[in-house]
Amino acid sequence: MSISESFLDTIFTVTDPDARLRKPGALFEFETWRAGDALPAGAAVGGFKTIPKNSKVKVEQIKIEPSGSQSKIVFALVAPAAGGAALGWTSTRNFSGSFRNVTLGKIAPAPGAGQFGPNAAWKGGAYQGQITLVPIVDRTLEIEYLSEAIVAPYQQMVAAAAADGIAILLNSGFRTYANQKYLYEGYVAGRPGFNKAAKPGSSNHQHGIALDIDTAGGLGSPTYDWLAKHATRFGFIRTVPSEAWHWEHRPAAAAAARAAGRHQL
Repeated sequence: MSISESFLDTIFTVTDPDARLRKPGALFEFETWRAGDALPAGAAVGGFKTIPKNSKVKVEQIKIEPSGSQSKIVFALVAPAAGGAALGWTSTRNFSGSFRNVTLGKIAPAPGAGQFGPNAAWKGGAYQGQITLVPIVDRTLEIEYLSEAIVAPYQQMVAAAAADGIAILLNSGFRTYANQKYLYEGYVAGRPGFNKAAKPGSSNHQHGIALDIDTAGGLGSPTYDWLAKHATRFGFIRTVPSEAWHWEHRPAAAAAARAAGRHQL
């Protein structure tokens, strides 16, 4: 499986009964049936072209389009899983599971990128250099970023949890200096919706090893209890006593904790 483009190796099921096809050059517009088209049963000229519910499809290409000041939507060019010509472009939100935890490529550092750029890693208040990032779809269908180094163990953990009937879903991954500064200033100012945040440059989210996982309330929830039992096998360990959702990829510390029967520092 491709670590950075997992959509290429996955068969998806279309579960939306109104999974409309989009115009290739204008993905926020819908394809419609025109006079002269070979209309399928129940279709009419002027009606929307759709993919039948429960269709199995594979994704050949993706495009990420902004849908607001912060949000983005992932569109996919799909073809029948069994083979054949492409059906067209549609929103990945029409799929079962809605593309969660799917990786969407790589973002390498730009030549000459600086310490406050989108790929800049920080640790303990000091700039560490540039890292390659992998976009990944989070719990809310927005796009987060993981450092390339932790994508494989994260995917392995997700797969192991899924085999046990547990969904591991992201709330947050890598953060840029600007992201962390925004969160910290909002927290210090007491703005609504802002939680406790570390000073910019000092969060391990900026170092590329930290994840915020949807643990659905912490101790006692199926997701948290699974992580407490298994996350250290994949090098992840809980590091912040007050944050059940915060886990970091620290293989050596995780191995030591597992040997001692613990799951946190």
